[in-house]
Amino acid sequence: MDARCYKIGDAANSSGLSVKTIRYYEQIDLIPKAPRRNSGARTGGNRVYGDSDLGRLRFIGHARLLGLSLAEIRQLLDVADGKGCPSAQPEYQAILQRHLAKTDERINHLLGLRAALEGLLSPDRETTQRACSMQTCACMEPAQSPASGAGKSPVHEG
Repeated sequence: MDARCYKIGDAANSSGLSVKTIRYYEQIDLIPKAPRRNSGARTGGNRVYGDSDLGRLRFIGHARLLGLSLAEIRQLLDVADGKGCPSAQPEYQAILQRHLAKTDERINHLLGLRAALEGLLSPDRETTQRACSMQTCACMEPAQSPASGAGKSPVHEG
């Protein structure tokens, strides 16, 4: 056990995580179960965390801010356990590279959504003021672009 001891509320404040989140991480074995102090029949005692526990909680919190899943974080923690800083480990690099690739995919998807929304909001978009129903409404359909040939009349002039 580390020299300093923290109650769960102090650990939460120091790590930036909520008490509920810390309890959940214990429940799913992402962090070790904290020993208890002052155990009584009614309370079961207070959880006690050390400096190394706080470091692990901060690591998890930072990883969550980067969008890593709990499964990815578990893998990173497995890499780190007993080996010191995980950044020197090839597995660490591979996990982050995969996450970066997934992040790039999400960014590209979001950029496509943004373009579709901009198209729906475009002042050039034809709108009809006639009454419609959900069966006939086309307001969420993508705009027809003249370059694609969509929206052109099948009848040729000339």
